[in-house]
Amino acid sequence: MDDRRGVIIVGAGIMQIPVIEAAKRMGLRTVVTDYNRNAPGFAMADVGLEVSTRNIDFSVLSARRIAEHVPIDGVLTVGTDASRTVSAMAAALELPGIRYDAAERATNKVKMRQCFRDNGVPSPDFEYVWTRPEARDAVKRLGLPCVIKPADNMGARGVKLLTERSQVEDAFTEARRASVSGMIVVEEYMEGPELSIDALVWDGNIEIVGVGDRIISGAPYFIELGHTMPTAMDPEVVTRAVEVMKQGIRALGIDVGAAKGDIKLTPEGPKIGELAARLSGGYMSGFTYPLATGVDLMSAILRVSMGQDPGDLTPKWNRVAAERGIIPRPGVITAVEGLDEARSLPGVENIFTMYEVGDTFRKPTSNMGKFGNLIAVADDRKALQKLCARALTTIRIHTTQPDESRSEPALAKAKSA
Repeated sequence: MDDRRGVIIVGAGIMQIPVIEAAKRMGLRTVVTDYNRNAPGFAMADVGLEVSTRNIDFSVLSARRIAEHVPIDGVLTVGTDASRTVSAMAAALELPGIRYDAAERATNKVKMRQCFRDNGVPSPDFEYVWTRPEARDAVKRLGLPCVIKPADNMGARGVKLLTERSQVEDAFTEARRASVSGMIVVEEYMEGPELSIDALVWDGNIEIVGVGDRIISGAPYFIELGHTMPTAMDPEVVTRAVEVMKQGIRALGIDVGAAKGDIKLTPEGPKIGELAARLSGGYMSGFTYPLATGVDLMSAILRVSMGQDPGDLTPKWNRVAAERGIIPRPGVITAVEGLDEARSLPGVENIFTMYEVGDTFRKPTSNMGKFGNLIAVADDRKALQKLCARALTTIRIHTTQPDESRSEPALAKAKSA
C-alpha cells in the first residue's frame, strides 16, 4: 500500500488540471475519475479511473475499491457539476462532504429554486414542467420575456430566452434534448449585469474568494464571452450580492467545501441565477483568480476537502485577469494563424484551443463549442482590455461557408469588455 495521503478528484478535463497540479505539489497521491480516457488529467494522475462523473453507483464502488489500496483523505471536484457524485463518494469513505440532499439541491434547478423560495432567498419566480402544454401555461403565467432551461445541466446548454409565445415549442424541444431527466424549468427573465462568485465553506465559515464580472451575449441564447476579475462593480453592490449568495449557501445546506454563484444584479436587487456546490469553471477559480491575486485557491480547496483549514487566503497582489472566448466565423476551418504570436504577448498566460484545421465550427448556442479561450493578466483594467483586444485580433481563423448572421457586436464586446 502507498502510504502517501491521497485525494479523489472527480473529472480530468482542463478545469480540473489546476487542482491535480496543486495536489501533486502538496505531495498527495491523485486518483482521478472521468469517462473520457483521453482527458488530459489522466496523464497527470497517479491513478486514473475511467468512470463517468454522473455514474454515482460505479463511482462509489470505485472509491471503495481504490481506498483498499490508497489512503484517501478527501474527495472533491472543481469546475463541473458532480456534487452528488462527490457527496456520495465522500460519505461512503466517511470523509468531509455535504449531505447528499444538499448536493441534489445544488444540482437540480427545481429543488434549488424551491429551496430558495421556501427560505426567502432572492431568485427568479419559476415553474417546472414536463410537457409542452405545461410550458405554454407557465409562460402565460410568468409573462414575457422569460427563460426556459433544463433542470439538470450546466454550461447554459438548452437555455433560451423567450420573447414571444410562438417560440415555446422549439425552445422546449432544445431544453428537453439537453435535460437528463426531462424536467424543464420556466423562469422569469432577470435584467441586469451578472457576477460570478466563489466561496470556500468550512467550520461555519463562508469565505468569499473571488468576484468576477461575467460577459453574457448571444440572445436568444446565453453565451459567456468571458469574464474579468476582480469585478468593477460598486463595493456596496458587491456586498449585497455576497450577502444574497451566503443566504443561498446556508439555505441549500452547503456546510463544507465550496460554492459558486451566478448572481444577477437586477433592478429589484441581487438575485441568484445558479448556485453550485463547487468552485467555478470557466477558467475562473483555477486560472484567472490566482493570476489576479496570487492566492493558491486549488491548494485551499484540497485542504478543506480533507477537513483542514484552507490556509492563508490573503491576496499577494492586486492585478486584473480575464478569460475571453475565441469565436470565429462558422464554417470549415481552413487555416489558423497568429496563435504563437498571440501567446508571446506579455500578459497572455494561456490560449486553449479545441478545434483543428479541417474541423467544422458551428455558431455556439451554449458555453460549450467555442474555438478556444484566452487567459490574460495585466496591472489594470485598461491595460487588460487593450491586451485582450490585441490578442484576439492577432488570432486569425479562416473558415469556408461563412455565416453572415454571426453577431459582430458580440465579438466586439468580447474584445473590449
